[in-house]
Amino acid sequence: MEKTYEPHSIERTWYQLWEQNGYFAPQGGGPPYCIMIPPPNVTGSLHMGHAFQDTIMDALIRYHRMKGCKTLWQAGTDHAGIATQMVVERQLAADHQSRHDLGRDAFVGKVWEWKLQSGGTITQQLRRMGASLDWSRERFTMDDGLSKAVREVFVRLYRQGLIYRGQRLVNWDPVLHTAVSDLEVVSQEESGHLWHLRYPVADSEDFLVVATTRPETMLGDTAVAVHPDDERYRHLIGRTVSLPLTQRQIPIIVRFRLRENHARARFQRLCDRHPSRAADDQRSGPERRDPAAA
Repeated sequence: MEKTYEPHSIERTWYQLWEQNGYFAPQGGGPPYCIMIPPPNVTGSLHMGHAFQDTIMDALIRYHRMKGCKTLWQAGTDHAGIATQMVVERQLAADHQSRHDLGRDAFVGKVWEWKLQSGGTITQQLRRMGASLDWSRERFTMDDGLSKAVREVFVRLYRQGLIYRGQRLVNWDPVLHTAVSDLEVVSQEESGHLWHLRYPVADSEDFLVVATTRPETMLGDTAVAVHPDDERYRHLIGRTVSLPLTQRQIPIIVRFRLRENHARARFQRLCDRHPSRAADDQRSGPERRDPAAA
């Protein structure tokens, strides 16, 4: 007998026995109880968050299994599109190739090939934890059946008027030519300069001074917003100003959410450039639906 407990050989042997004999599959005629595991990224590895939530789910599953419920803990992984694409593209680059050289179908085939060969790290880690998932039902978010189910749900929700297509500010990757999530963006602060621009008020000698760190975006302005309680600009509400360089007339409108010390501010109804401003405009204005989806 070993002096110290060696979990590797003992736990692995027993887990393989449990899995091979289908002990984690739904059994019996009791009431059904099912948990769908939040699918971890197929490219990743387990972290503390996974360990925390999976332990709770495993405890619930084992408890209901012992109660005689027909219990299923559904296993699955997420395709993690951007991360997977980057991994496969690096492999292609090592062979002096790109996804454009292969074409769409061949590149998707490479992704599937990588998934089958190297995408099982996280599921093996779940097994080492002793998680009692039903691996015989394991699914992947790019499986044909799941992809069809997702399309079916989205189309059904859209036709029922429960979701709609709208304009959103996204993080665009100029290399991968796709949108990426905020979690995949590395933000970096830079020292800037505050520019002050004069917007002449139509049919008067007055002007509004707009301060901005992005003067190049001035050409996309569609309105100037002022706070209705600011006496300096209250008399200008409803009038227009001339957009510098273009002489295009844009309206002066009301925006309640402006802070008093930022009352002189531009309002880009159709030219959002910052997530907080875009979200603010969504709340303070009408829904912006995609005309193509109407």
